[in-house]
Amino acid sequence: MEDITMSLKEKLEKPFSEDELEFRVGATNSDKTKGLALAYIQARAIQNRLDEVVGIENWKVSYKEINGGFIAKLELKINNEWIAKEDGSGVTDYEAIKGGISCAFKRVASVWGIGRYLYEVEGQWLPIEQRGKSYIFKETPKLNKQQKDSSVEESKKDRAKNIELTFGKYKGKTLGEIFKENKDYLTYLTTNSKDTRIINACKYLLNFKEVA
Repeated sequence: MEDITMSLKEKLEKPFSEDELEFRVGATNSDKTKGLALAYIQARAIQNRLDEVVGIENWKVSYKEINGGFIAKLELKINNEWIAKEDGSGVTDYEAIKGGISCAFKRVASVWGIGRYLYEVEGQWLPIEQRGKSYIFKETPKLNKQQKDSSVEESKKDRAKNIELTFGKYKGKTLGEIFKENKDYLTYLTTNSKDTRIINACKYLLNFKEVA
C-alpha cells in the first residue's frame, strides 16, 4: 500500500507542461512598467490530471458555501477507500461565485499536491502595459527550467525532512532533526526500516551535506 500511495503522490505532484501554465500580474512597480509574474493553472488542467492519474470514476468534488466564500472537498478513491481533503477560498472580484468556486478547487487540489510547487516558485518582474483597468504582460512569461527544478527539489526536501518517526530511540523526531543530531542513523534506517517511504526519504536526504 505504501508503494502505491507514493506512486500516486508523485504522479499528482508532477510539474505541468509550459502550455498548461498561465500567468497573472501580481504586484507592480511604482511607475507601472513592470509586474510580478505569478504562475497558476486553470481548473481544467487539474481535472485532466485527476482523470489521468486516478481515473474519472475515482475522484469527486463538492462545495459548501460559507460566509464570503466556499469550502471545496476533493475526494480520491485509494485502495477502495474514499479519502477527502478540504480547503477554501473567498469570492473573487470578477465573477464572484464562479471565481470563488474555482479558487477553492485549485486550493484543495494543492492540498493533494497538484500544482503546489507553483506556490514556491519565485516570481519574475517583467514589462507590462495597461489594458482597460488591469495590466497584461508585453510578452508571455515562461517558467524557466531552473525555477521549476529548484522549486520541486525544495518541496521534495521539505517533505522528506518533515517525516516523523513513530518508533525507536528517535520516536517523535523528524528526519530533518535526526539528520542534524545523528546523520548516521539515517544510514541505519535505509537498511533496517520496513517503511519504504522512510527508506526513500533517508536515501534522498543523505545526498545533502546539510538540511536547513
